[in-house]
Amino acid sequence: MIIPLSIASIATVLTAISIPGHAEEDHNKRTGVAQNVTVTILSSNLANGNSVGEWGLSALVQADGACVLFDAGRHPETVIHNAEVLGADLSCITDLVLSHHHFDHTTGVLPILEALGNHSSIERVHVARGFFRPRRVPSRSGTEEANQMIQERQSLENAGLEVIIHDGPSEILQGVWITGPVPRPHSEENYPVQVRIKESGTWVADWVPESQGLTIVTEEGHIVLLGCGHSGVVNMLTHVQSAISDRPIHALMGGLHLFNATDQTLGWTTDRLREIGVKHLMAGHCTGIEPLFRLRTGLNLTRQTAVVGAVGSQFVLGEGIRATAIAM
Repeated sequence: MIIPLSIASIATVLTAISIPGHAEEDHNKRTGVAQNVTVTILSSNLANGNSVGEWGLSALVQADGACVLFDAGRHPETVIHNAEVLGADLSCITDLVLSHHHFDHTTGVLPILEALGNHSSIERVHVARGFFRPRRVPSRSGTEEANQMIQERQSLENAGLEVIIHDGPSEILQGVWITGPVPRPHSEENYPVQVRIKESGTWVADWVPESQGLTIVTEEGHIVLLGCGHSGVVNMLTHVQSAISDRPIHALMGGLHLFNATDQTLGWTTDRLREIGVKHLMAGHCTGIEPLFRLRTGLNLTRQTAVVGAVGSQFVLGEGIRATAIAM
């Protein structure tokens, strides 16, 4: 099946000419690997027990003693509450990675900083180029700014955080990489069309140019997190393997934005992911329940290697997925 190209494919050219953060020619030799890795889901759509679910995403990444928070959830208190319920220590976090500007991934940032107070160790916020670009929603006032992170940037800097805008892949901690903007050779149009961004003086559908992911490089392969996958999960994994390290995809988790995908799109995505090879799948948020089960079948995975990434779910290197009761 051939998917027609759209304006999002422009990102392929724009990103290709960017200068990667710390890139060198031999991407298999330029990075160390993480030995001890645990990823814990703190915000997602499915939850049970005393944890709280929401339309949002956040994950705590622990790699060889270092801590990164990937996205911060939709509601102000969700990540804080779930971290307390799960016994997850947020005070170890030094770096915050935001996959894109949407409110269901960023609203929790300032409340988390406030809750940690003097116990906060967060020093840096990592975003990809395009994160702070103005947006509009035609159904609202024609001049109302739809990107709340433009205003919040000053609050982050006032709190003493360094806001780093990345043009390409960058190793932010030993073995922990962010992708930066992702080239889009495949037109995976996984973004809401009602939001607008200005291109060459014209307001067009916001293709979320800053959509980025995070990968932990291990001996077993990549452990990849997506926020919403607005750049497309196939584009993302292709970029991870070509620009960071051509190791296999050991685990894939986060939001793949397939909840409203057509059967044709789901079939195409499944075929491509099967070609790439995914050993563990712990997708949640905007992935959708039915698409997750279709992917499990199409990728020849099992109930132990492919589950919904519910709040409290973990991926532990060397062990695999620790699913919650509701996800199982």
